[in-house]
Amino acid sequence: MSAPGRTTRRIVSIFAKGNVDIRDSLLWSRVGGVLEWNGINEVLRERHSGVVARIKHETCTRLDLIPLPGETPLAPPESVARRLPSGSHPIDRQHRTAMFDAPVDAVVLSLQSAATNALVRHRRDGWLLLPDELESWDAESRAYLASECEYAGLAPIETVLDRLARLVAAIEERLQAHVLVYNLSPLTPGERTHCWLGAEDSIGLRVQRLNLGLADLSARLGFSIVDVDRIVACAGADRLKVDLIHLTAEGWQLVAEEVVRILDERGCFDVRPDT
Repeated sequence: MSAPGRTTRRIVSIFAKGNVDIRDSLLWSRVGGVLEWNGINEVLRERHSGVVARIKHETCTRLDLIPLPGETPLAPPESVARRLPSGSHPIDRQHRTAMFDAPVDAVVLSLQSAATNALVRHRRDGWLLLPDELESWDAESRAYLASECEYAGLAPIETVLDRLARLVAAIEERLQAHVLVYNLSPLTPGERTHCWLGAEDSIGLRVQRLNLGLADLSARLGFSIVDVDRIVACAGADRLKVDLIHLTAEGWQLVAEEVVRILDERGCFDVRPDT
């Protein structure tokens, strides 16, 4: 039992697997080196003063590359990881995760990587790779990539949703954790498309298809969607969006507030009796 008069503080552990939308809403958002938003604990301090979120964050190369427990992924060899540059997605970590290594209260995922990250495939061995920040690679590394790999493109939506369904099942079975998945707003500021002839493969349409598939999956499996699309639509895309992926500080705050609301409704902030 807690000591008399001692304030009980609830620590909520979150494993966050995602990129800029996950990081900038839950951890921090910096623009030009200036801190614009300081993450989910800012919301908790105001709304749930006895709760602190402890977040472990990993970038996500793509949802369909996240290995399930017991899987041995087809990954680039160590020699390639040492040879080629790494940006925000180190090559030796693109097919790995610590998601299942320790108990957590919630796992947060995102559709962003599935919507935007196009990969290359090794011509002989078949492993996939995200050549992150390719524009900064040296000539020798670019030449190796061109000679050894071919463009593999974006993942089929069905492949993404199938892997996500299996991840949700594994998370709930192994970790008994709540699963939250960010969807995306398909709007790009300034875009005024009114006819989609010849634009069937646009990123905006891909996002909408992913969002619909995610909703169907949530209806079947019962996990929570952090509805970024609704948040942006209600508050105004011109005000909240910088581009397809990036939001303003106000936008990230609204997303963090939605995460807090969902976690609260899922019972993650309930104080557990000491044993």
